[in-house]
Amino acid sequence: MTSLIQKIFKKETAVESAGILLLFSIIERIIQIFRGIIFARVLGPSEYGVFTLAFFFIPLVITFAKLGIPSCYARYAPQYEKKGMLGDFFRRNYLLTTGASVFFTVIALIFSKQVSEFIYDSTEYKHIIILCALTVVPYVLYENFLSSFTGLRIFKMGALLRFSQFIGFTALGITVVFIYPQAYYLILANLVSFIFVLTAFGFIVWKYILYSDSQDTKIREDDYYRKIFKYSIWLISFAIIEHLFKYTDRLMLNKFLGLEEVGIYSIALNVAQLLFFFGMIAGNVLMPNLSRIWENGEKSRVVSLLNLSIKINIFLLLFLAILISLFKDQIITLLYSDVYIKSVSVVDILLIFSLLTSANWTIGGYAGIIEKTYIHTVVMIIGLIGNVALNYFLIPLYQLEGAAVATTVSFIISFIVINYWFYREGLKLRLSTIFMYIIPIILLFNSIIMSIVFSLLIIIAFGTEFIITKNEKIILKQQMKKVFNRVKA
Repeated sequence: MTSLIQKIFKKETAVESAGILLLFSIIERIIQIFRGIIFARVLGPSEYGVFTLAFFFIPLVITFAKLGIPSCYARYAPQYEKKGMLGDFFRRNYLLTTGASVFFTVIALIFSKQVSEFIYDSTEYKHIIILCALTVVPYVLYENFLSSFTGLRIFKMGALLRFSQFIGFTALGITVVFIYPQAYYLILANLVSFIFVLTAFGFIVWKYILYSDSQDTKIREDDYYRKIFKYSIWLISFAIIEHLFKYTDRLMLNKFLGLEEVGIYSIALNVAQLLFFFGMIAGNVLMPNLSRIWENGEKSRVVSLLNLSIKINIFLLLFLAILISLFKDQIITLLYSDVYIKSVSVVDILLIFSLLTSANWTIGGYAGIIEKTYIHTVVMIIGLIGNVALNYFLIPLYQLEGAAVATTVSFIISFIVINYWFYREGLKLRLSTIFMYIIPIILLFNSIIMSIVFSLLIIIAFGTEFIITKNEKIILKQQMKKVFNRVKA
């Protein structure tokens, strides 16, 4: 039993972490596509729109309830682990966030009618809001568990936790939706899946993290909470603003056009966000590992690794984006049915948005490393203002296309600002990295031009040193060799 626990809590290298997350992500994404197809087909555009907007409310309340604290685990867990204070570190934060989640649940229940009016433009969906509010406490505990494993660089446990919740919701959701084809019962299935994984993983977290014998030294810092909130307060603001940014298009589509258009637009987002699902792996793995490298004083190495990660990430995702773009009509028609065919018109635009969002996820951890998390908040405010304004003017004129253009253009503006800000803070991006930022524009051209340009990109990447330098290729070969040797062993 002891040896099994030691294996479970053995920290992975960056390459092993990426492999674990990639494996689970591929499996999850395949199942998620299958699940989404069933949900969309059985519910229909309008009810699918109701289901989609419910997941605007749940993460928004959870963002308040978490107080941004789980986001600091990747930064501070290694620090307190060295001091033997990990148990006290997590206990304090779990207790605080649980108390906050109870408070916000009560508030949401009291004002459920008003919330329904704001989100759905009707009080008819008050029962949806009540069920969403009851999801907050278990969801916050789940986020604490997940962030704890990430902060400790035990990615296999985090991946297993996430996968367990995912499979639980998938199995229960598919069963329920055929019996009761309504958004309400899918949200209920989601709540039950969180309760299930908390029960299953609760003992492990309690026994081996919260009350580990080797990590039970008490924290004696007078300014502990001040330090934590100084780090997390901007993450709260950023998460709220980012969430509002992400749902601005769908909220305003509902106001101008209705829930059916929200459902159709959401299908295009689902297809495009396949890129982000894989792209976020780099950011999730890099943050705790780069934090450790930074703590060792190797700042130039952090900058080099970020440049390399961004380029490789965009290169691989661009290949996937081109495949999706070439077959988007068939993907949506065959998988989701002709009812959602209007979503084809915005897929290419949203692919650019999703690809750059992935790049932003990769580079975004730099703000946490230099402990200037307010950068994200300031930049996202700029993006949110632009998104609201552009959606307000473009949706009445161009409907779905207007929403997609508004979201993508406003994000590009914020992306340019944050990269310039990071440059001023010491993150020197290479010309080849900037070039990779620009290249996704080929997704707006026809299939012939798009294919020719990407073929040239492959030749440049492997035949020259413009995109990937000789030293970077050596690093990649070394990492791939390590992975092969570990798998072989």
